[in-house]
Amino acid sequence: MKRIAPFALICGILAVPAAAASVPTAIIKPNYPVAETTRDGSHDFDFEFGTWRTHYCLLKDRLVGSHEWYDCYGTSVIRPYWNGSGNLEDGDLTCPKRHIGGMTLRMYDARTHQWTLWWGTRALGVAPPPQIGHFNAGGVGEFYSHDSWKGKPIITRFQWTKPNGNPHFAQAFSTDGGRTWETNWTTDYERVSASSKGVWNAIEPRDAGARGFDFLVGRWKTHYMRMRHPLSSDREWYSCDGTSVVTTFWSGSANLEDGDLRCPTQYIRGVTLRLYDAATRRWMLYWGTQKNGLATGLPQIGRFNTAGVGDFLAPDTFDGKPIVVRYRWFALRTNPRFEEAFSSDGGKTWQTVWTTVYTKA
Repeated sequence: MKRIAPFALICGILAVPAAAASVPTAIIKPNYPVAETTRDGSHDFDFEFGTWRTHYCLLKDRLVGSHEWYDCYGTSVIRPYWNGSGNLEDGDLTCPKRHIGGMTLRMYDARTHQWTLWWGTRALGVAPPPQIGHFNAGGVGEFYSHDSWKGKPIITRFQWTKPNGNPHFAQAFSTDGGRTWETNWTTDYERVSASSKGVWNAIEPRDAGARGFDFLVGRWKTHYMRMRHPLSSDREWYSCDGTSVVTTFWSGSANLEDGDLRCPTQYIRGVTLRLYDAATRRWMLYWGTQKNGLATGLPQIGRFNTAGVGDFLAPDTFDGKPIVVRYRWFALRTNPRFEEAFSSDGGKTWQTVWTTVYTKA
């Protein structure tokens, strides 16, 4: 499925005032033709796992010949998932005039030997396009995307190195197809104790909406039922079983679910990223697999009601036809339940196509 963009439909279904609803950016696939590699790089980011103090240097004005920089400081914790072939960085930056809560989701594709890097903030959600690339045999990682800056087409490069064993990151822009580069962002990491005070263990006030997914944190056994042929007269279902581990970040106002499904004809490793926007009091839900990366299109958007039922909606297509997809969560602490449903009539009627029941492991 490839998602479509009529966001007004979703706002109408959710009854969110247009002035209050910020439109998230749609997820797209990597857009840069990186060099091929056959090297197994599935553990190339292992050096970054752990707890860090961070020092950022940011160029004040980009692509204008500026040489004025300013400093930001922060904290980061990097945790693996998918047994290390994926990882999540939970970080923050305190700058002279602002504070930013950020995250990076990294996913390795064993077929192409490339990493895809997704960056986002509490305010923006996940911000495409993703960077794609790999580390070379010398331990230097370079990741690229086609992008724009103030209306000007650019190539963005993320570069990772390990001087003195500590991670070092540099972001650079090119306006001439990669012949020359201007570095505009660097980050140096210094390892600290996991018990150090940081963004990952800060005690921050959270409104009731930000606690919506607290019931799902932990380790689970999962039982899935999937409709074989949605939106047809066929009512045949099949079952899958799996496991999930749900951990929080951003002081609990976001979480990551690392899960798998063992189905009759396939094995799937998946990940779900859930981010809470305190400004709109809505959750944004992103889903992906180890094979295909993050699903393209808009995230599922919604909130929980006072009865503990959460509806999260996004436009999509199925078999070439426009539909609306609804994720429905029942906030039960013993056996949480998830349902996915399709609507081909703008939300008037729904057909449930997927259910998941969670049991504490």
